Amino acid sequence: MGKVKKFTSDELSVFCDQIAMMLNGGIPLFEAIHIMNSEMEDSHTKAALDRIDEKLSENSMFCEALEASEAFPDYMIHMVRVGETTGKTEEVLRGLSEYYEREHSVFTSIRSAIAYPLVLFAIMAVILIVLVWKILPIFEKMFSELSSDVSEATAGSLSVGMTVGRVIAIVTIALLLVFFAIFIWYKTRSGEKIIKRWLTNFSFTGKLANRMSVGRFISSMSLMLSGGMNITEALDLSLNSASNNDVREKIQKCKELYESNEPFDVALKESGLVKGMEARMITVGEKSGATDEVFAKLARQYNNEVTEKLSKISSTVETVLVIVLALLVGAVLLSVMIPLVGMISSIA
Repeated sequence: MGKVKKFTSDELSVFCDQIAMMLNGGIPLFEAIHIMNSEMEDSHTKAALDRIDEKLSENSMFCEALEASEAFPDYMIHMVRVGETTGKTEEVLRGLSEYYEREHSVFTSIRSAIAYPLVLFAIMAVILIVLVWKILPIFEKMFSELSSDVSEATAGSLSVGMTVGRVIAIVTIALLLVFFAIFIWYKTRSGEKIIKRWLTNFSFTGKLANRMSVGRFISSMSLMLSGGMNITEALDLSLNSASNNDVREKIQKCKELYESNEPFDVALKESGLVKGMEARMITVGEKSGATDEVFAKLARQYNNEVTEKLSKISSTVETVLVIVLALLVGAVLLSVMIPLVGMISSIA
């Protein structure tokens, strides 16, 4: 049996959607898994489906089969268990598909916001390397050939220019290596936690991180409520899965208020999780019995808002890096060209 990998948000969304479609078509769950398994070419995914297929053939519950595969997140396993208990497996799977699709959308936006600036920075480093270690040596050779015909002041300024160019290039390369090291560190569990904590506390990214965490809470509440879970259980699961300390404290406060017989919409508002129009929408939804639908709508709004903000941040960073690139390249060229022009003028 091949090595099992953890599914990405995009893969989870597709998996849940395909199973839900086959269930809707009247295909039994064990047969739906068998069909997917027989058509799967990726060895890692097939290994997970093999384990699920094996557990289902032993009359295990679907949630137990998912857990045994070790390829699915705890949140999904818990929600499938709720769906099987309440007889809403298909509805829960559709909700999970939408949930992980939103997760994938946010992740893609974050990746784009980080990747493009890093690519520009790498281009900047390459350009400076070519300038300093390929083009500047040509000027140095010209200087050595004409050194007897220029003044000491001109020779000194050219030497300073060469040094400045090399310093700029070395600093740029060092920064690129630091960014690369941080990226590698982020891939580790401890590094991911520390960097996320730092980003949460950093003023430039803290508000966005908080908004993303609240959006995930709202999205998961929509899924859990529509899946038949009661509010207390939903808040408990959200509390355990929240990664943002500030949002976790707000969920805890909301849970305490709700358990002290405060209405759910009031508890959400007083805890600081929602405010303004969002709170009024939840109030209307609770009175009309459509709380899960309101949460679903709010989840889409949060997703669109986060995606838009990440796009703006990415565009701003890209613009700044282009300007910085132009200034650095210009500084390197001017640091050499101005003394060189003075040297040629003295010879003439």
